[in-house]
Amino acid sequence: MTEDATESDLALDWRAGQEPLVAGLDFGAGPALSAEAWVDARTSRREGLQALVSQWSPPDVWPGFSAFDATDLHGLPTRGYFGAVCDGRYVYFVPEQHGEERKPTHGIVLRYDTHGPFDDRKSYAAYDAGRTGGIDTRGFYGAVFDGRYAYFVPRQIDMVHYHSRILRYDTHGAFDDDANWAVHDAGEAHSQQSAAFDGRYIYFCPGFTGDPNREDEYCGRVLRLDTQADFADPASSTSIDISEFLGPECACFDGAAFDGRYVYLVPLYTGIAVRFDTERDFRDPGAWQRFDARPLGYQLAVGAVFDGRYLYYCAYGHATIVRFDTRGDFTDPDSWESWDADHTEGLRTTGFDGGFFDGRFVYFQPFFRHIGPGQRDNLFHSHYLRYDPNKPFADAASWQAYDASNTDSLHSVGYNGGAFDGRYFYAAPWQQGPKLERPGEFITHGIVLRCDTLGECGTFSLRYGDLGHNGGLNAGAPGPSFLVNTERGALSVALHRSLAPGRHHLAGVYDGRSLALYVDGELAARREGTGRLVSRADTGLAAVPPVAIGRIDRGQGFFDGEVLRARVWRVARDAREIAAASAAR
Repeated sequence: MTEDATESDLALDWRAGQEPLVAGLDFGAGPALSAEAWVDARTSRREGLQALVSQWSPPDVWPGFSAFDATDLHGLPTRGYFGAVCDGRYVYFVPEQHGEERKPTHGIVLRYDTHGPFDDRKSYAAYDAGRTGGIDTRGFYGAVFDGRYAYFVPRQIDMVHYHSRILRYDTHGAFDDDANWAVHDAGEAHSQQSAAFDGRYIYFCPGFTGDPNREDEYCGRVLRLDTQADFADPASSTSIDISEFLGPECACFDGAAFDGRYVYLVPLYTGIAVRFDTERDFRDPGAWQRFDARPLGYQLAVGAVFDGRYLYYCAYGHATIVRFDTRGDFTDPDSWESWDADHTEGLRTTGFDGGFFDGRFVYFQPFFRHIGPGQRDNLFHSHYLRYDPNKPFADAASWQAYDASNTDSLHSVGYNGGAFDGRYFYAAPWQQGPKLERPGEFITHGIVLRCDTLGECGTFSLRYGDLGHNGGLNAGAPGPSFLVNTERGALSVALHRSLAPGRHHLAGVYDGRSLALYVDGELAARREGTGRLVSRADTGLAAVPPVAIGRIDRGQGFFDGEVLRARVWRVARDAREIAAASAAR
């Protein structure tokens, strides 16, 4: 990438035993940077943010929101989406339905290129995948990215019947090429409502059976897909009805999460939380547990967010946030607590649909507030809620709110989950309420709402692991990653697999044209990306954020192990230099 780095290019050489916060390092507005860390990992945890060396400090104040109307792009009705997923560069919005008479579903995938301007139509593309493989592939709910393929979670078709046709896109090929799209029909007549991913298997959340217009028959049959098997092979998917051994209340879930070992299914209506131990047999009833969260005030929830220790269930239609301490016993009430977050900072902060985590704050994606008198008489809003896990959970001072309902003069309300690119969260546009002039129909839209979590308060972050289930309704397993913050936004590269416990050397390199991630001296992943690094001149702050070792500054993201040494360079080191550093450990 460059000529050999010199000692004058070395900005930081940190060793174990020194203060884990280093202030005063400004990496300038140049195009290049390298970061490396020698570590000793205790576990091979497959999920959760684990920072090694970072100048990444989400600020106390909300950095801001942006909105862009992507409705009806490129001659297609790009509106009505249920969730989204990010592959590190592109955000894919998951097609569900359009809201017209008889509520037809659709298969039009909307894609945004995070390396392009947010408010430029050229940064967006659309593809109608609604007849993949010669069958109806429409009506999905959430998505999974496994490092190469994006999987779209099947839900229902035209409010006539539920389906289990898993749609898959190969991100190594052209987005608009039919050859890169495939379908696996698992042959099950029930809805799936988002999914979890453990690095190999996708676990689909069972929702309903019967008539989609009624939604009164709950389903407990969990469908699992082996991503390492032949996608076309019927044997690559299997299912088990957990309600047969956990009880009939263990059914109808909406969203899932993964903590590195356990998969959690989020109950939509029943209040009975369920989890599965991925280290045990899928069909073993003993691998499954249940917990009745109703005494905590649990009502409805859609999606969950994991901050590395606590799992937060996103309150749907109300404001009681329930969380579980994953270090505790799942069946012990003392491992659980709740908080009524309504009226935070003077806003009606109630009714959410998914959420996300930026390394410091846990965010809850707003959807609607129930106003009655009818069951579906709701007011759609964008009153964002966030919580600082460094502070007491049951304390109003630990919570903040922001009204993004009129961002960029657009009616930016009605979102269903979304996806995170490391800096920005992209809310998936769904609906804004009923059409007054056409009873039975509702207003779907394509206004993408973007929440900035960092602003200019960070330059880079080298991580041993990153959060893949980040949006409430999506899933992934990024593994080690490297991020930089540029004038054009965040750029990132990830390995998409976990590392074995023990000693490792990790390095991230950015040369202004691409990012590279090295593991134990070998190139592990590369991604193109350009942009000038954020510097002190961009922040307007008297001092740049500190470099933090083994965590996110003022946040979470704790590394489960020991960082032995960390170095940061103001240049892009080449592969030979990285290999030599790894060998010298």
